[in-house]
Amino acid sequence: MIFLIPTPKQVIFGTRTFSWNAIDEILLPANYGRPLLLAALTLADDFQSLTGKRIRFVGGETIGLAIRLELCTKIKGTEAYRLQSDANGILVLAATEKGLFHGVQTLRQMLRQGNTQYPEFDIQDSPDYPVRGFYHDATRGAIPTLETLFQLVDKMALYKLNHLELYIEHTFALAKHMDIWEGADPLTAEEILRLQDYCEERNIELVPSIATFGHCYMAMRSKRLRDLNEMDADISEWPFSFRDRMQHATLNPSDPRSFQLVADIIGEYLPLFKSKYFNICCDETFDLGRGKNKHLVKSEEDIQKLYVNFMKRIMALVTNQGKIPMFWGDVIGDNSELLKELPKDIIPIEWDYGPDANRRDTAKLAAATPNFWIAPGTGCWSRWLTPIHTAQKNILNYAKKGLKYGAKGFLNTNWGDRGNVNLPAISWHGFAYGAACGWNTAAAEDVDAFNNALDLLEFGAKGFCDAWMKFEKLTTTAWGHVAQWVDPTTECSFESEYAESIDFKATRKAVSALEKAFVKFDACLATAHPQDPYAREELRFGAEMTILMHKVIATIKYPGDKAANWKLADEIRKKEIQFCQFWHRRNKPSEYYRVKGALLDVARKLDTLS
Repeated sequence: MIFLIPTPKQVIFGTRTFSWNAIDEILLPANYGRPLLLAALTLADDFQSLTGKRIRFVGGETIGLAIRLELCTKIKGTEAYRLQSDANGILVLAATEKGLFHGVQTLRQMLRQGNTQYPEFDIQDSPDYPVRGFYHDATRGAIPTLETLFQLVDKMALYKLNHLELYIEHTFALAKHMDIWEGADPLTAEEILRLQDYCEERNIELVPSIATFGHCYMAMRSKRLRDLNEMDADISEWPFSFRDRMQHATLNPSDPRSFQLVADIIGEYLPLFKSKYFNICCDETFDLGRGKNKHLVKSEEDIQKLYVNFMKRIMALVTNQGKIPMFWGDVIGDNSELLKELPKDIIPIEWDYGPDANRRDTAKLAAATPNFWIAPGTGCWSRWLTPIHTAQKNILNYAKKGLKYGAKGFLNTNWGDRGNVNLPAISWHGFAYGAACGWNTAAAEDVDAFNNALDLLEFGAKGFCDAWMKFEKLTTTAWGHVAQWVDPTTECSFESEYAESIDFKATRKAVSALEKAFVKFDACLATAHPQDPYAREELRFGAEMTILMHKVIATIKYPGDKAANWKLADEIRKKEIQFCQFWHRRNKPSEYYRVKGALLDVARKLDTLS
């Protein structure tokens, strides 16, 4: 049996089988581009890993059995391809080199399954969504190294994704505003240019995405810029808060200096990118009209007008440079009249992370603009291990909803709320499932088939996704709850209404069940041969930390004796040392010190319980 992610649209198997080892040659079409050459070279690498021999590249004519890549105008669709195998070898057909590129990825997945024989097959394939993207948070703690980003792009290519955005608030090295990014180990212009080149060679469009209205927390903490905040408060004097980073710091649109700041940011960032798109974000402007502009606001409609008027000015900075503005549609996505005031070709992105994907009225957005995209999520943020069963529901239901209403793009998001403690490997399930749903939504409804495929292709461990799902279904709490326990905000603590979101009894009860489920989870990992060399350690660590979070929450409500509390505190300290190692092998130092501080605050607070 062959496992493929995404599942092709049509697969017909014959009765014969052939040996991979019998293939000697690979033939590229005339005047091939660099992306196709690189794809063929990675195919040759995978072929060599399986057979032990290097496939021979030939030009013009094949002598023996070969993999032949041919352009064919009969194949309809820019990314469509057809694969056929017979006694003469394997034929990859497509109308474009992008289609051939995807066909090669399918062959690579076949080779990686370890079977020395391949069946007679006829595969015809094309995507549901023309844009299938991954949106990665590079702001809220972990700033990936360039090598880590390259590895991400390679994985995107294998699973047929074609669009990448990195979420930036303060983590780009602006020349004019060093005060915004100081101490953040930001991405540099050189790194962006090198990443763009790497993406381009793998048929992936790198699209800029940067906060320009809401989520300006670190900018507003600058002594130079603090008075540009809509809030009538000096947050540069506040202690850092993971919660406030998410909830506050919207620019004051009535202050001319706010627009100048945005113009400076876009002026430096936009020219680095070849993409025709520019995501200005403009989401979650929670404070707007509730601070310095309160005198202008009598209704929610006035807030939306204030929002649109400033956003139109931001968009003009983008459209004047020949780019198409994208933005998160949570503020005005259901207001067709306000959407009409914006440029015609803008792209609102509707997001929803609930399992049913029914939070937003997508029909209204679809009626207002034909160019909208939809954005589900991997569900990993504020967690040490992803709840994959709810994430799968969200991704699938939103993919189906997007197709129903004609969404043009499918952008799977991977956030890093509360310090980005979610190590990369815990995202691979949602990452790959997003790729599966964006390409072939109907086939992705068979979640068991997908999980079996991911077990083999990504983790190299039969039954691992099932063990993961059984473990995480037992969870009742996450890092977000524990992080809040030591957050300096006073309005949201365990002594307030915040505690109402936690079932302390269920959490205490879940500890023993999780420890039992971990045995099967860890046993699967012990036999795993994941594609990601760090996946085994990161996934095991994620499960161990999940159990530890449950112990912490239970102890907060039902503290043990001093010795038991201190033992738990020391477990946290030991895990912080381990986490430090895992963090720094993938990321710049960036904001690890904040996560370290939070973990050690938890330990110190446990020391004081009685």
